[in-house]
Amino acid sequence: MSWPAQFLGDLVDIKGGGTPSKTVPEYWGGTIPWASVKDFKGGILERTEDYITELAVSGSSTNVIPAGSIIVPTRMALGKVAINSVDMAINQDLKALQIKDGSKLLVRYLLRFLESKAQFLEEQGKGATVKGITLDVLKGLEIPLPPLPEQKRIAAILDKADAIRQKRRQAIQLADDFLRGVFLDMFGDPATNPKGWPVYKMSEVIDFKGGSQPPKETFEYEEKEGYVRLVQIRDFRTDKFKTYIPLHLARRRFEVDDVMIGRYGPPVFQILRGLSGSYNVALMKAVPKGGVTKDFVYRLLQLPTYQDAVISNSERTAGQSGVNLDLLNSLDVPLPPVDVQISMSQKNRKTEGFIRKLRLQLEDAEQLFSSLSQSAFSGNL
Repeated sequence: MSWPAQFLGDLVDIKGGGTPSKTVPEYWGGTIPWASVKDFKGGILERTEDYITELAVSGSSTNVIPAGSIIVPTRMALGKVAINSVDMAINQDLKALQIKDGSKLLVRYLLRFLESKAQFLEEQGKGATVKGITLDVLKGLEIPLPPLPEQKRIAAILDKADAIRQKRRQAIQLADDFLRGVFLDMFGDPATNPKGWPVYKMSEVIDFKGGSQPPKETFEYEEKEGYVRLVQIRDFRTDKFKTYIPLHLARRRFEVDDVMIGRYGPPVFQILRGLSGSYNVALMKAVPKGGVTKDFVYRLLQLPTYQDAVISNSERTAGQSGVNLDLLNSLDVPLPPVDVQISMSQKNRKTEGFIRKLRLQLEDAEQLFSSLSQSAFSGNL
């Protein structure tokens, strides 16, 4: 079925944001949520890490966006989209879309349409280090406009499919939280070291090996003989952007059980696992030294003790946060004997298997949502 289409720029007003000066203490710690790309954790924006004051709003280029608007990043995190459930201010990397005429377009239909354009928006990103898109890219999107009852039906179907995805993600998070609890019960919090394990510097326990970046002209986008997968941070959450490089350019290799770290963000310092191939400069491999297991490293680096320290001290270049490797290497690590580490792995085996099954179910749910989304906006749902 074919529906009339209009450019998004004709259907919405677009409002930008800004960052109040960090040198003015009176601007920060107020009651107004202030959103940036690091706050995008799902389809709903309901809370932020930072809060500002009324004085900050009047003294800067930020804007307070009314609840129920569509919020879209135009720098970093391209392809993400959310609805704010409360009034909030936004920074300069975000844009708010406000529908001009509610008799033509529903908010949740627009949300689901923009989600279907995630790959396109990512591909439009320009910039050597931090990718961004122009407002013209957003304004130029053509959105099909079925009657409102049909928009409501499509949004409801995609909402149900999305709910399945969210339940799988929540189950994985709960299982991960359980394993974190097992770690702390066996080894204690590294911040206090209640078990009295001998303490080493992180650099004495783990060797962090950075990735390499082959020339883009050598990339292939289908698997072929003599090539290996080049893995980027985004590949740990989606297979949509598979890239392959010649074997002789795969200078940094890793296996499925290796512990990988996202060097740049947001979010910075992601601890990743489950793929194999060659890895690019946005990743580094955490290689355990003698008397240390990979499982121990994987669980250790996810603890708040290290996450909080690294994230709060991440370096910023052109708006992009990155792991401060000197700081990471200097952190203290209480180290239990290797046989105790192995005992943890054995205890975790059943739960780890359960998580693997959940991840497969999540992949199926993601594929279902993507298939329904593509059908919906081509008039075939």
